[in-house]
Amino acid sequence: MIPYFQLTTFNLGPFHIYAWGLLVALGIITALGVAERRAKTTGLSAAKLLDLGIWIVAAAFIGARLFYVFFYDWQNFSASPSSIVKIWQGGLSSFGGFAGAALAATLYARLKKIRLWDYADAIMYAFPLGLGIGRIGCFLAHLHIGRPNNSLLAVAFPGGSRLDMGLIESLFGFLLFGIYFFFLRVVQKKLFLPLTMFWYGSARFIFDFGRATDIIQTDVRYAGLTPAQYGALLLITGALYLFFTLRQQEITPAAVNIKNT
Repeated sequence: MIPYFQLTTFNLGPFHIYAWGLLVALGIITALGVAERRAKTTGLSAAKLLDLGIWIVAAAFIGARLFYVFFYDWQNFSASPSSIVKIWQGGLSSFGGFAGAALAATLYARLKKIRLWDYADAIMYAFPLGLGIGRIGCFLAHLHIGRPNNSLLAVAFPGGSRLDMGLIESLFGFLLFGIYFFFLRVVQKKLFLPLTMFWYGSARFIFDFGRATDIIQTDVRYAGLTPAQYGALLLITGALYLFFTLRQQEITPAAVNIKNT
């Protein structure tokens, strides 16, 4: 069992640092660096990938915040609209981020006339690593407390041992990236997008059943499922569609020619 500790903020000289925000930033920077390297090894423009990455990150934060505001805690935000912009205090939804990122990537591809699927392959290869690092911040601040549990991965919270879903998702991210890294040559080019969509969607759908419902006041559910679980189902559906589209087109590791999407 993991001993309980919490790190929400700390001071670095005159600066007041939010641990969650710092880890999210480190996750983004690291993932973009890995994606850039992946782009170079597959003959893509590293400059265009980083440019696309900036678009995606900016749109992802906007989408993640708006999704959280409207589907998780609208009652409180509607009473204090100015707090919507206080993103540093937490309150983001990964699936809102996916929607924002997809929209920005599609727009960027059309404007710059790039083959989006090529660059999406590099980005989604690196995404699990960024997820693993970023979710450490959630774990340190205990933003996603889980159900009571006595396993080795449980945290000895003051009120009783529980899972911390931030830790669980972080470990999943590192595990998935490790699989990608060690089996990179086995995975066909262009498959990292549907693979990541499918595995993350499946994992998140399962993980959300582990969220604590007795102590989290903003754990909104619709027909028994969280908003993220509905997003996960859409992600899985999209992944299967992309995968079977690839199979129908008989794509091989060496031959791909997909139009802009």
